[in-house]
Amino acid sequence: MSNELFDFDKILNYIPTDELVVSTYLMVDRARATKKDYLSELNSMIAKTKENIEAASGFDKSRQRSIFDVLDKIKSYVGDSYKHENEKTLLIYAGTSSELWQIYKLPIILKSKIIVDPKPHTQSLRSLLNNYKKYGVLLIDREKAQIYQIYLGEIREYLAAYISEVPPKVNFRFESGLREKKILGKIGEKLHQFYRMLNESIFDFFKDSKFDYLILAGRKEIINEFKNYLHSYLSAMMIGTFEEEPSSNERVILEKANKIISDFEINNTKQIIDRLISEQEPQGFGVLGLKKTIDALMANNIKTLVFMEDYAARGYVCPACGYMTLKLQEKCPYCDNVLVHFNDIVDEIVESALNQGSEVLPVVENDKLAECGKIGAVLRYKLQK
Repeated sequence: MSNELFDFDKILNYIPTDELVVSTYLMVDRARATKKDYLSELNSMIAKTKENIEAASGFDKSRQRSIFDVLDKIKSYVGDSYKHENEKTLLIYAGTSSELWQIYKLPIILKSKIIVDPKPHTQSLRSLLNNYKKYGVLLIDREKAQIYQIYLGEIREYLAAYISEVPPKVNFRFESGLREKKILGKIGEKLHQFYRMLNESIFDFFKDSKFDYLILAGRKEIINEFKNYLHSYLSAMMIGTFEEEPSSNERVILEKANKIISDFEINNTKQIIDRLISEQEPQGFGVLGLKKTIDALMANNIKTLVFMEDYAARGYVCPACGYMTLKLQEKCPYCDNVLVHFNDIVDEIVESALNQGSEVLPVVENDKLAECGKIGAVLRYKLQK
């Protein structure tokens, strides 16, 4: 078995075969569910899935058995082997006749569900991955440099390493003044070329979408020197600096970078909430409260969904077309299907927003948002009066 926390390629590029794949989403957020809670939810989903498989045509006894074996394997793993860290959703992909067994620990809440299909269910995963920002961390001194990509709180890629031609030390004791000036001139030119090359290389990574924001690390005087070489786009994307050497331990680098990232994201969240509150409709691009947020979602008009992580509310959802409402209705007004009641419709809102390509912004604590209904959205376009 493998627990490849960030290696999504195997699933996202999966080529269907004759086997079936069981995709299991399980919400394990400690703020919302104890281990007993999510095990109970998993058992209920497995029982319901087995019931549906037994009732479905097109599944012979052998195929049913293979699906049930996978479901039992998932149940055993979650109950006996799974160790919770800080994730909010556990995602398991398991094949019925191959070695496919991929586990992902996601940092955002997604609705618990089990889907059995010829290929992995990846729509929610793809939308989630597109929402999260990538951060480039450039560590630099006058002799060398290296750049990492940080994604979902971990170092995902070691992008490149660079060696400068600038000599680390020069002994001038036996040099004349003129000779010393020439040597210093050559060193300065080599350093100039090194910084220019670094800027071009980092800009290429930015253009290739290897990172959305940049962090610089090194001694203060080196960082200040190199800033003068940064492309204007990179300067605009730089969110902070810290002091470390290119040879520093990766965990130290990650810890300091994540502190800058956390401060940046907290400040960015505050700015979005302030904008949301100050630009409420009908004059602006913001809606607050559950009903107005659902209305915007149904109109595919959410640019950024903002919600308190602990917020839950009852509602009704059409299982066929995704229509949502807070009021009990006999049937969906669009497709006549019976609506399903949810004790927490917020999870449905989040997943639907992700599937519409909206940015999703969970908030741990913000007094302003709490006072304004705990949920809202920055709109793609203003509502018509």
